[in-house]
Amino acid sequence: MRSTFSEERTAGSQDGTGDPLADARAPSRAPGRRSQSALAAAGSLLVAIASRALEGVKNLWNRVPDGVSKRVHAALDWTGVPYFLNYIAIYDTRHQLSNFAGKLVALNTAHVGSSPEQRHQLAQQFEEITESLIMKNGVKKSTHPRRQRGILTRVLADPRCRLDKPAIKVLEIPSSIGMTALDNFATLSQRYGIRAYVLGDLFWQLHYDMDRECVFDDEFNLLQVKQKNRFFSIYRPGQSGSGDGLLAAVWLFPFELMSRYLKRRYVYSASSNTVPIRVLHPDAEAMVRTGDLTVRKMDVFSEIRDRYDMILCFNLLLRSYFPAEQIARGIENLKNALEERGFLIMGDQVSFSVAQKLDGELVVVEREGRL
Repeated sequence: MRSTFSEERTAGSQDGTGDPLADARAPSRAPGRRSQSALAAAGSLLVAIASRALEGVKNLWNRVPDGVSKRVHAALDWTGVPYFLNYIAIYDTRHQLSNFAGKLVALNTAHVGSSPEQRHQLAQQFEEITESLIMKNGVKKSTHPRRQRGILTRVLADPRCRLDKPAIKVLEIPSSIGMTALDNFATLSQRYGIRAYVLGDLFWQLHYDMDRECVFDDEFNLLQVKQKNRFFSIYRPGQSGSGDGLLAAVWLFPFELMSRYLKRRYVYSASSNTVPIRVLHPDAEAMVRTGDLTVRKMDVFSEIRDRYDMILCFNLLLRSYFPAEQIARGIENLKNALEERGFLIMGDQVSFSVAQKLDGELVVVEREGRL
């Protein structure tokens, strides 16, 4: 367990060296529109200094035996101190300008007609940007490749979990940036024809104000504001949950004050020079263009109108995220979205369950671990 000082990937360089985005330049700043208050600039600098200082501590912490770190967490998690220290330690890395979501405009442009080597680098940069993109509900708009392959391969090998159809219709919810869908689509294609593969998620689109250099979600909530040497995130990971400790909000109250200030200053305006950005992995975007994947905005806690032969729902309806009654409502909606004899596969990275819809009810076929 290393949640206090977790390992983080190093973001790309900011100077454009070896960067295929270097020639796809972002728009220049509008004169007089990007000035930041002295207080904001000073606060950002202090956080950056603290973040760099804690990097050495983080490296030392990662050498601590697991047994010791677990006991430390058990004693301190309720205070919010581990969450606070981890947030500060990775702040400077996560908030580099190379990870600013507004850069997706140039990235998507550069991806068209790029070489295979450049596409690989652009995909890595896309993943770094989305790893730093925190939505209003405290969820990171990111995922990791092949995280469900082992579970899905095992389920497909079980004769009890097979569909008597040559081609199937699949829903993956949530889908994040579509990265796991690439692997899941390939895995399922080895056994079935894919009649349709739908990516369902709450958040697919951003709005980038190119004049004021700030990013909004598709409901026009402010998410990020670009500053001189880094950007500021309005929300932080897990902010809507309880896993960050009861006192984390107290330790991070200066960030809350800055968020409130920026939300008052940067209000969405339809008259601004704003461009829409779909937050979808470039490889998944290519499959959308060919018709292999379909993107839909979808809420698991609301009615899902279409019907599917198989639904994949990982890392969402977990007791660490939602109360039991809310999870039950989500499962009911997924059940209603299944065709008769269809399968609902739920879980996280290590635990899963497979249920089949029989006579309108879900019957568990296979289960491993505790969800």
